[in-house]
Amino acid sequence: MMNFEKNSLSHKIFKTLRDKIIFMEYPPGMNLSEKDLCKTFKVSRTPLREAFRRLEDMKLVTVIPRYGTYVSQIDINEIRCAFEVKIKLEGLAGSVAAKRITADKLEELQAVIKNAEGLLKENGQRKLIEIDNNFHQIIYQSTQNPILQEMLENIHCRCERLWTSALSESIPSPEIIGELKEIYLTLKRRDAEKASLLLENHVRHFIDLIKNQLL
Repeated sequence: MMNFEKNSLSHKIFKTLRDKIIFMEYPPGMNLSEKDLCKTFKVSRTPLREAFRRLEDMKLVTVIPRYGTYVSQIDINEIRCAFEVKIKLEGLAGSVAAKRITADKLEELQAVIKNAEGLLKENGQRKLIEIDNNFHQIIYQSTQNPILQEMLENIHCRCERLWTSALSESIPSPEIIGELKEIYLTLKRRDAEKASLLLENHVRHFIDLIKNQLL
């Protein structure tokens, strides 16, 4: 996977396109016109193509030479395989983060939970999926392991697109927020074994929700 600076123009374009793909503003099969996107972002083709390459690495777009770049179709079997890996990587992240998490990261997790509780009544699917993503991102950062963080960010985005397409009323759930609280308290106690188990079970919970919606 290619890397570029987090504050670079390419990275900002990548994040914008990634979020639009994940939240289905750009649906599967949509042609991402370089000409139109260059106008939208007011950039040359170089940073846009760098962002496309990152999205292609994450299987979110398909680049067809001489034809263009298209939002990838959702491959259920591929995402099933991704979830199998994600479960174990999330457990590893929980175990490592419990040993290395700092006070400021614990405060960030607490703020995310408070925000989630405030949004619960609004029934906002996208907002609560974003909150869950933010919660996981903080844990990934807390591992202080850039390789593990990069792997998890990649696989999380690929799985998140299926969550967005499959889940609606299931997302605004007090049960999910309760899981986030329990994970936070376990990390605060620096219980590596329990944190690993809770994060694995949190992913399994989302898988079960998706199965129930798709069956």
